[in-house]
Amino acid sequence: MNIVEKEADRFFDRLYRNGKTNTLENLKDHITSKLYDFNRDRDKLDFLKIIRRKSVEDRDKHMKNCNGCGYDEERNIGIFAIDQEIDDINRFYTYEPEGEDEFNVEEESELHNKLNDILEKLEKQGFGQQIIFEEIEDLKNHFNLGKKNWFQLLKGKVVDLTLKKVLDKTIVQEIYNQLSEGFDQAIKMIE
Repeated sequence: MNIVEKEADRFFDRLYRNGKTNTLENLKDHITSKLYDFNRDRDKLDFLKIIRRKSVEDRDKHMKNCNGCGYDEERNIGIFAIDQEIDDINRFYTYEPEGEDEFNVEEESELHNKLNDILEKLEKQGFGQQIIFEEIEDLKNHFNLGKKNWFQLLKGKVVDLTLKKVLDKTIVQEIYNQLSEGFDQAIKMIE
């Protein structure tokens, strides 16, 4: 358990038991104050997602035997306050891959060219469906995800095209092998 998780556990135990009436204002003040302990948006988001999950689980567990005591309303207000904080942070948060997971300009250019080659080959083979072109073009816009996440996205897209029977398995395997050539570390991270 990392520090953010430990802090979320401790905080959750106090969140609804602060001795005040748990109004939106009180819960929001309590959450906002705690978020000042974290500098990184990623840590804030992880923290909020943990206390949100705990709030939902706590509410659902209580409601199994509840006869209308208002417990669920208090948790729903808390969940609402947490969601507002998550939305606020997400407006400005952008994922930045770390070090070796980040694509350099040459790698991006190489993959971009490979994607264009694949599109040409598919068109020559008679696979002219718009969905294929949209999915492949979309990959060109997501190099900012980092190698691991980009290859996971690629894997998801080609599996989806196989399941929709737009492409058969051998073509998808060929596409994946062609694009992953030279990116052994990223592929190992996924597997």
